[in-house]
Amino acid sequence: MDVLDELPAETRTYLVTTLKASLGINRHAAEKILRASEPFWNTIEQAGPLVDSWGGGEFSVLFPKMMAVLKE
Repeated sequence: MDVLDELPAETRTYLVTTLKASLGINRHAAEKILRASEPFWNTIEQAGPLVDSWGGGEFSVLFPKMMAVLKE
């Protein structure tokens, strides 16, 4: 099962589009990054909880911002 299928279509589209634009990457790369983020985000949630669940509203706002820092 693809973890991206767990995201609402609108959220998935927003995240992919945002990562593509902020990192200057293609759709395939953005989707790979999102897939890889799921275990990382879940671990952060379990540690605190410092964040909300993967794919939640906070994820959709914070994750693209976190990734944009890498480009800087």
